[in-house]
Amino acid sequence: MERTTLTDRRAWLTDSVLLAVIPAMAYVLAFAFEYGYYFAYGFPQELISIDLNRVFVAGVIFLGGVLLLLVPATAVLALLPSEHPLTPAIAQAATFVLAYLVFLVYYWRFDMVAWFLGLLLLWHLGYKFGLPLLTQRGVHGYIQKFRRHAQRQQERTTVFRMALRMLGPTQGAIVVYFFVALVLAVSFGWSLAREQVYYFVVPGQPERVVLRIYGDSIILAPFDRHTRQILPEYTVLRRTIGAITLREERIGPLTVAR
Repeated sequence: MERTTLTDRRAWLTDSVLLAVIPAMAYVLAFAFEYGYYFAYGFPQELISIDLNRVFVAGVIFLGGVLLLLVPATAVLALLPSEHPLTPAIAQAATFVLAYLVFLVYYWRFDMVAWFLGLLLLWHLGYKFGLPLLTQRGVHGYIQKFRRHAQRQQERTTVFRMALRMLGPTQGAIVVYFFVALVLAVSFGWSLAREQVYYFVVPGQPERVVLRIYGDSIILAPFDRHTRQILPEYTVLRRTIGAITLREERIGPLTVAR
């Protein structure tokens, strides 16, 4: 009968905790997406309400991104020789590169956020593979330089390295991808709000535009058709109090008057 080692028990516990945390991750991502609308429109953030449908959609998108990340990463690991000293570093670098590519696929443009994450990735790759050339000049051969540098790094225990050892490479990659997805969710919500063209308009004087609908709550704000600006005066209507006329019109993109 095989004995369960401490490492196996720790890996099982980490996997179990990660599976339990995924619904919470989905909720946070759904909230982050709506927070992007808050950044764009400026309505009180206390009005943000997350229902199960939004959590489900966020969870499906997040897990789809994880699969899109892990399947190629597993293929890369299978192609690398397991005993080679560079294998763990290459696998980690490939995972981060794939996470960045998944980010670009979902983000679908290259702006300041994409530039910042790309430069951060380049800095990490340079630090991981270029620094041994500078710190181990007296050692012959790149592999020996890398191995000696890695040994020196292992002697310097940091909180980040301890966390990666506890989580493991796959779980650590998922956590890193989650933080990337968090930035993406906020940016995506903000971008959709800024680029939205079709809005529901409530007739009357003044005319009011529907910013977001959360459950039975409709967040409205008056707007100026000529300047295409939303006035920062927000009203919350309840759908349960009676019939409300909504007319879809092409009036955007709209900005908030400052």
